[in-house]
Amino acid sequence: MPTVQLNENKIIAYDDFGQGIPVLFIHPPGMGRHVFYYQRKLSEKMRIIVPDLSGHGDSSRIKSSEVSIRHYSEELIELLNKLNLEEVVICGYSAGGVIAQNLCISYPNRVSGLILFGGYPAVINTAFQWEHKAGMYMVKHHQKFLGQLLAVSHTKNKKLRELLIQHMEKCQPSAWYKYYQVVLRSNLINDIHKINVPILLMYGTRSDLINKYLSYFKKRTNNLRVVFFKRTNHQVPTKRWKSANREISSFIATLNQQK
Repeated sequence: MPTVQLNENKIIAYDDFGQGIPVLFIHPPGMGRHVFYYQRKLSEKMRIIVPDLSGHGDSSRIKSSEVSIRHYSEELIELLNKLNLEEVVICGYSAGGVIAQNLCISYPNRVSGLILFGGYPAVINTAFQWEHKAGMYMVKHHQKFLGQLLAVSHTKNKKLRELLIQHMEKCQPSAWYKYYQVVLRSNLINDIHKINVPILLMYGTRSDLINKYLSYFKKRTNNLRVVFFKRTNHQVPTKRWKSANREISSFIATLNQQK
């Protein structure tokens, strides 16, 4: 596991595998880089860069007041600068997709493609808002149990479950809580028309709270591919990783042909 020192002595831990078109993966609150455990297999065809955001996993702690979509976006740009990467494909999972979209909007010259697992530009419907608030409550009062729930919901692989649980136990509670909160308060709907790169959206058919946000992307973006995985909830990166990885490989191959 390599690390890199950013400004103010902040240390970011990350995995870096493979060669070719670089793909930067952004995890949701609490989970850290190991939620993309199965996407490491893509390193046979591309370069995979998977960091722990500050306050998560093996990266430095962060002041709660600093946690924001903008801050994490700037942190990732700084990481890319340290790795001498001018342009990457961004892949965000769940709430991590909000950071991914913001990178496309705020740093268009640094992004060549966007991949979203269960992507959404805002949290509008009441039930989805309560889901985020429930996460915030659990972080404050039952963080360890929340980590176990997330691990169990993501995989039946006992080795991976334990890895996810151990990694989430390292997460700074205030960063986990604030990450949920800033995503809950974010709204990129009026800005997603600025995303001018090819987009791959992947959803599980059983994730109704999130799937309805697809309409915003369809109305406001072009060059869009949408894939639904049957009999699957939100946890596509771990539960449908073989099919999802094939979609990512095809997406990256198309980008490579366009160069």
